[in-house]
Amino acid sequence: MEKLELDKVQRYFDEATGEPLRLCFDDHTLEIDGVEIVLEGVPSLKSDQTGELHYPSRTKRMIAYYLEKAKKKGGSTIRIHRRRDHEGRYSYAERFSFIYCDVDYEYIPGLARPWEQGYLTPVFFKISVLNKYSQDPEYRVDLFSNTYGTIWFGDKWRINFGINRNKRVIMWLGDIARLPEPEIYYLRSENIESDHDIHSEFYDAQIEVQPAELAPQQKVIRERRRLNEAVIQKLGWALFHLEGEVSKIIENLERPVFWEDKHVGPAVESLNRIFVESVNIEALKRELKEGNEQVAMKSLGSLKILQYWLAERLQLGNCSDVMCPFFVLYDYRILTCHLIPDGKRQQTLLAINTRLGLAQDNTNNEAIYDALISRLLQSVETILSTVQGQ
Repeated sequence: MEKLELDKVQRYFDEATGEPLRLCFDDHTLEIDGVEIVLEGVPSLKSDQTGELHYPSRTKRMIAYYLEKAKKKGGSTIRIHRRRDHEGRYSYAERFSFIYCDVDYEYIPGLARPWEQGYLTPVFFKISVLNKYSQDPEYRVDLFSNTYGTIWFGDKWRINFGINRNKRVIMWLGDIARLPEPEIYYLRSENIESDHDIHSEFYDAQIEVQPAELAPQQKVIRERRRLNEAVIQKLGWALFHLEGEVSKIIENLERPVFWEDKHVGPAVESLNRIFVESVNIEALKRELKEGNEQVAMKSLGSLKILQYWLAERLQLGNCSDVMCPFFVLYDYRILTCHLIPDGKRQQTLLAINTRLGLAQDNTNNEAIYDALISRLLQSVETILSTVQGQ
């Protein structure tokens, strides 16, 4: 590094690649203006992709200060180390003694500011902190993306949170301090040490002012609605019916926070009702009969009838691939919501993994759920495109 560029604001991302940087405390040496600078535990931002180090504004100022002193004294080497004899504390929720690290606030780009000192200090929690809010009907957890959400308690209060790549929940210290006292006590009971990583769509939205990307689950619900509207407009009937009942299911559908079957099952059951049970089979049969297709529809299940309609009426050549996630969803509902023999369970799980392109020995519900939503989205978009081209 030839110059410190004190006026240049360091972001939490590599400017060249856009890759998230990681706050680290690696010892290393650099040379500026002929002076060797040894940094010991001083916070920097590291690219895991390239190994390159970047310097937060506070670290830049620190280096510049000691470099100037060394130049005045004619020194050729300076050593700078991070003080570890105290941890900074802030006035927010002070008497609750939350565990947090002032280094996060001072060195992660975008958090420190001269007003409301310490407000944006990230406080970390076990993922289980969300259990209370997701299970108690008095609360509502809205996840607008996989890593950014809001907890609501009626119209009395709300608090935003993020989920980092280590599955830790993050909230701002200042936001926590505004909650009712019983809630603060509960959060303190789930509070854990910082892992110094707040990368999430929570950070992107709140600090980088970038709108959170719509979660895949929300995208597939949106595309389902667009598909139904397109079928009504082009063909004069609805591909999905019972929309009043379905809208209530959609309103309460949330991506699971916990991934045991008992938590995943209700979401999968809801998805099955939205994408399988609400298919307007009577309309499909009527269409096929009017087209004089020779098919023994009495022997076919609803998904097979939909597949046949895609092939014969929409002339969709890859309809087996398009229909695959619908069949997987049906099987996944059986797997997560029904008591079945172990042998049958293993066969069903293997079939689900194989069709979704996952490892055959995968037992991770989150991986299955996300792959299923992704495939459903692709299929709905394909059908929508085909209908719009009619």
